[in-house]
Amino acid sequence: MPQAAGRAITGVWTVNATGPETATITEILWNDRLNSTAGETFSVACVAWNAMPARETVLMRTGPLAGFRNLIINGNPLVNQRSYASGQATIAANQYTLDRWRVVTSGQAVTFTDSLGVRTVTAPAGGMEQVIEGLSNLGGVHTLNWTGTATATVGGGAVAKGAQFTLTGNDGVTVRMTGGTWSQLQQEPGNQATPFERRPIGVEFLLCQRYYEIGVAVVGYAVNTVNTIHYSPVSIVRKRVSPTVVQSSAGLVNVSSCTAVASSQTSLYIDLQATAAGNCAATSTWTASAEL
Repeated sequence: MPQAAGRAITGVWTVNATGPETATITEILWNDRLNSTAGETFSVACVAWNAMPARETVLMRTGPLAGFRNLIINGNPLVNQRSYASGQATIAANQYTLDRWRVVTSGQAVTFTDSLGVRTVTAPAGGMEQVIEGLSNLGGVHTLNWTGTATATVGGGAVAKGAQFTLTGNDGVTVRMTGGTWSQLQQEPGNQATPFERRPIGVEFLLCQRYYEIGVAVVGYAVNTVNTIHYSPVSIVRKRVSPTVVQSSAGLVNVSSCTAVASSQTSLYIDLQATAAGNCAATSTWTASAEL
């Protein structure tokens, strides 16, 4: 930048923008010798950033900001705890299929193919969607990007591939993909689309389990006394709220005198309660759901 009388320019800068891409910066300095501002005024045109500088992109990929940029969980939707089969028609509206992804319209299906660790999904005509938890949304400008032909909406508003939009912080927001293919979907803070964030599959799996999990209880028993309870704690991923637990495979012995109940957000367990004198035991499969 120009300098006055060999000294560095300091002071307050005024930016007179003539458009979103360019601006003129003007500075006026007081001249002690002339007791005025005469001869100390200059203007210079500058070009504002309209793209992320290369060094900033590198920092976002490799520096302290790298990792967990993507607010979409299972954006390369390889996690499939429900064992959803490609092309399987749903039987209810908003039925979850691949982890974190629900099909909006009952009777429609998701199809997918895999190649070199990338899953390409074909979204149905009514759309498939994921709700981003409000606690993950800090608000401000975000960018959505993907590969494929599907169309997208965020919070009900259409968003073009690689385009920006503004969110209100701490609000849950629904991202919907409709009527075409998509892969490597990423929503991230900022005004630039960065390369897709490939988190380790184990990490992605744990993120999914915050909302839904399948587990197997170890053996528990109730012995010889009416209403005696013995339970088997099961280590689980803490859910976002207390989950709804369904025992999907009873595995009960002496069923007529035994029931299995109970769960909490922090320590899921299966309670076995003897309802008549005698013994009962179980190994049970369960699901714990805290989906949005």
